[in-house]
Amino acid sequence: MSGIKPKRVMVFVCVMATITILIYSAQSHREQQKAATVVQQQRTVENEAAARKVMQDAVAERAQYLARYVNNGFSRTPGSETIAVAVASENGTLNGNVTSALVNRLQRVSVRMLSPFFKPEFVSDGLFQEIFNGSGQPIEKLGLKNTIDGVVLAQQSVQYAQNTALENVITATMQLKVAVVPVSGQGDGKTWTFTAYGPGFTKEVARQAAEERLIKQIASDTRISLAAITSNH
Repeated sequence: MSGIKPKRVMVFVCVMATITILIYSAQSHREQQKAATVVQQQRTVENEAAARKVMQDAVAERAQYLARYVNNGFSRTPGSETIAVAVASENGTLNGNVTSALVNRLQRVSVRMLSPFFKPEFVSDGLFQEIFNGSGQPIEKLGLKNTIDGVVLAQQSVQYAQNTALENVITATMQLKVAVVPVSGQGDGKTWTFTAYGPGFTKEVARQAAEERLIKQIASDTRISLAAITSNH
């Protein structure tokens, strides 16, 4: 009996050691799986937070971009075309007087004319010129299709000439090129040109006289229309 006991003890010890190792291995494996799961969950949370941050930054950047060029608070009116109007003067600023003249000339019951819709940066940063030259990229970047149906853009230019035979009277020749552009991309825009002359003993007086005559031309004009926009709706 005494010779057998040590063997039994050894077997017992080996069995217990094996069981202990198996239990430890299983626990270690579960802990590793649990740790891996925690790490994966943490990474998922971090990735989701990063994605939200990217989206929030993109939304904020988009809002900042739009706020630089377009005034808020405008929306479409059901049953009518919504059209933004902007006139760029020869010095790269918005001209409110000529804009008002175009709005008054083109206003209809079924048309809503928006002014001021664009901010001065729309002209100074070159977006006005791009659209005026036929580019649709600024229209897409500003999302104008979601807000308006078309734009009326007009560009002023002035040249001065001095007549020495008439006591150095200065003549201002003012030209206004008007473009009516649908923002939907369907159909072609239309353009018209107005020319007016103004005399004065200074450039400022001559320019003002020319602009006053230009505004009178716009008020009595029968050529310009919004057909390029309204015919597409």
